[in-house]
Amino acid sequence: MRLFRATATLSAVLALAACGVPVAGNAVPAGIQTVVTTAPSTPTVTVSPPPTQTVVVATTAVPPPRAYVPVSSQWYAQSSWIYAQPWITIVPAAGQTPCQWLYASGYPYAQAYAAWAQNGYPATWSATGDGYPCQKSYGMQH
Repeated sequence: MRLFRATATLSAVLALAACGVPVAGNAVPAGIQTVVTTAPSTPTVTVSPPPTQTVVVATTAVPPPRAYVPVSSQWYAQSSWIYAQPWITIVPAAGQTPCQWLYASGYPYAQAYAAWAQNGYPATWSATGDGYPCQKSYGMQH
């Protein structure tokens, strides 16, 4: 930008000097016909891209996730169905769990689940401790 301004200023001064109009500050003899101004040359810079690299990424096959259906999405776990069921009075024999009594009395798992919910989800009904009732009597239902 400076070079452009300097060249423009010099061109204006020379143009005025050639017309015979006095220019303040710089006395230019009238006999000069040509002024050659050379700009400093800009060095040429060559930029090369970096060398390419081959990257190998090792992958391991990951099995697809197992289909997991939370018990809350099962039809028998919906609160509207649970509380629409008649109350089951559970009377287990000595040494018998409520789940064993329900199974021995012929109740399906959905009825056992409803009874568990109606009784306040007691933790003692889950023998495996995972929060699902009666798995030892009915097997895995979720």
